[in-house]
Amino acid sequence: MRPATVAAGLLVCAAAAMAAAALTAGGDGEEPGRAATVATATPEPAAAARDGLAVWAANGCGSCHTFAPANAHAPVAPDLGATLKGMPASYIRESIVDPNATATAGYTTGMMPEDYSERISPAQLERLVRFIRDGVPD
Repeated sequence: MRPATVAAGLLVCAAAAMAAAALTAGGDGEEPGRAATVATATPEPAAAARDGLAVWAANGCGSCHTFAPANAHAPVAPDLGATLKGMPASYIRESIVDPNATATAGYTTGMMPEDYSERISPAQLERLVRFIRDGVPD
């Protein structure tokens, strides 16, 4: 991976983390715990997409994958809009947590990190899967 690509991914991750911190910090005199409770309620569809995009950015997915809903254009790994067309959420989930289970045509296994099941909480994983699934044409 090119150093510039890694640096850009890290900047996106930092921006997403700062945005998440600002959203959950309150800022209007509320106690931080109360603001965090409100932020974890079942999100509206637009909020779910933002949450999924934040997980996408925080994990650097756009550093390798092309995916139009994330405005990501990276030629290293498969274009998710094309390769996941018509695939169920279960396939997307498996592709993230066990990326070597199935290789996409034209790509080899062993390129994607295999520890996303440890890095991404189950709730974050579901947000990411929903974001990807909702952004892939049927």
